[in-house]
Amino acid sequence: MVIAREKLRIADRGVKKNPRSPLWRLRIWQILLACGAVSIIGRLYYLQVIQGPTLFNKAINQRQQHNMLVHRGAITDRRGLPLAVDTTRYDVYVHVKLLKKSKEEAAKILAPIVRKSEEKILKLFNSGYPIITLARHLDRESVDQLQELNWTGVDIFAKPFRQYPEGKLAGTLLGYTDMDAKGQGGVEQALHEMLTDTGNIPKPQLDGHGRQILVDTKEPTWDITPPLGRHVELTIDNYLQHLAEKELYAMCKHSQALRGAVILADPTSGEILAWANYPTFDPNSYTKYKYEHMKNWSMVDVYQPGSTFKVITVASGLETGAIKPNQTFYDGGSLTVGNRTIHNHDGGHGTIDLKGLFIHSSNIASAMIGMAMPPKTFYNKLSEFGLGKPTGIDLPGESGGILLNYKKWTPIDQATTGFGQGAIAVTPLQLVAAVGAIANGGTWVQPHVIRRVYDPRTGVTEKWIEPKKRRVVSADVSKLISRLLAQNIAEGTQIAGQVPGYNVAGKTGTAQKPTASGRGYQAGQTIASFIGFLPASNPQLICLAVVDGPQTDGRWGNTIAGPVFNAVAMEAARYLNIAPDYVYDINNKTQKIKPVEPPSVKYAAEVGNMNAEADSESGEH
Repeated sequence: MVIAREKLRIADRGVKKNPRSPLWRLRIWQILLACGAVSIIGRLYYLQVIQGPTLFNKAINQRQQHNMLVHRGAITDRRGLPLAVDTTRYDVYVHVKLLKKSKEEAAKILAPIVRKSEEKILKLFNSGYPIITLARHLDRESVDQLQELNWTGVDIFAKPFRQYPEGKLAGTLLGYTDMDAKGQGGVEQALHEMLTDTGNIPKPQLDGHGRQILVDTKEPTWDITPPLGRHVELTIDNYLQHLAEKELYAMCKHSQALRGAVILADPTSGEILAWANYPTFDPNSYTKYKYEHMKNWSMVDVYQPGSTFKVITVASGLETGAIKPNQTFYDGGSLTVGNRTIHNHDGGHGTIDLKGLFIHSSNIASAMIGMAMPPKTFYNKLSEFGLGKPTGIDLPGESGGILLNYKKWTPIDQATTGFGQGAIAVTPLQLVAAVGAIANGGTWVQPHVIRRVYDPRTGVTEKWIEPKKRRVVSADVSKLISRLLAQNIAEGTQIAGQVPGYNVAGKTGTAQKPTASGRGYQAGQTIASFIGFLPASNPQLICLAVVDGPQTDGRWGNTIAGPVFNAVAMEAARYLNIAPDYVYDINNKTQKIKPVEPPSVKYAAEVGNMNAEADSESGEH
């Protein structure tokens, strides 16, 4: 028995047994697998349920934006006439190695279609690049001819193409679009997002090659025509814009001026009806022009306004109580302030009242009014008129002008600011808005060129422009200034403001131009201007004409800017059916006011056709 047990024990030693795994190891693996499953399920839940709508929208946008043809909305004048529209043009690319014909034969066939010489096309083929740009902005007719060839290796891509049917008209207001269809300058830049906003209209979904993806959805995901952005309607009137540009061009060419501007506006609403700049440019071929031609200088650059600023000085003096309506001043022709002496351009005028100040354009009386107000009071009133800060016009790049802080004023600064020099420099736009407050019963209205934005599919207006307003002077002061300015025109000797049938309230200005260093003024160089509104008793139009650096006609505001104002104001009043406020008999030779001879007529033979302006005025970038 003992022996048997020993043999069994020895036998058990020779048998190899599989040890059992501890239970805790199995549990660890089960937990790890469970955690992995939970994390995968959680991630799927997060992506498909929580982030699902967001990712879906991103996918839709990506599919719709890739190679997506979107047309910018149109820009029109206030009557719906197009100033900027989008059409479809085509870019053509050629994979040279995929052409089945020889390069010479291909160039010969393609040349008349893309309107390029065979030599130029052959040069492109032999440039060594695998893919060459054969043509840009081809029209539909040329593309149809290319497609009829049915050649491999020729790719055609549709692209939006911006056109400006009126050419140079309002070029500095509209701006342009660059090669990437981005708005640059003017309305194109200011409202780029709105012009490209297609809203919730159906759009096709495209793959990476631009092919449509067919998706089963309840709503349509494609549209036959390219999506169209919002339309923008301007306050500009096409006819009045043509008028202003024509008269400004004629006077600037005749007077050999550096630049000029005409701003025609409604003082009650702030709407700008015409805004002409010289020089200007054609947005259709913007690369041909220098920056000086493309910028809207009359809201970007500043100048010292000179005598037109006396309107603001007198209004400020009356509103602050520094002077009285019946106050008189002794104008001896010069006034010494500290170690500086101020002069009139035409000597002394003795004792004058406010009407005489405007009629004689007295620097002395204006300086006295400027010094009658404490510097802080004068400064604050000028600030209320919108000087020294942007008007808020709905265009990019506006300058705030210059209004030196009153704490830095010297006595001579305070005096010369009274007649538009010293501590003040304005843009033409700021001056129109400031004097417009006088025409509008004392209420300053923010100027604007955008009237509304609307959906082209429905015609529903989505945004009306509501300008800011604030009272600057009382209605009584406004009425008094208007009457004095009307008397200035009626009883003065100038031709500026002499518009048959209308009492015009206005003021000329002949400002000196500072030297490049800012110390002193350039001899014989002026900025001629005239600003006025009509009818004086019920103003409905305000117009500023300013010409920088004229070389003829005495360089005066009266003789340079006056004829431009007269021509524009007379025709604008007729066109807008503004009722005359007195009867004018053209056959009565005793009448003081003579018929207006527009600069475009007077200097027609001298300046030629504005649209045929020499290319030499538009130097290459």
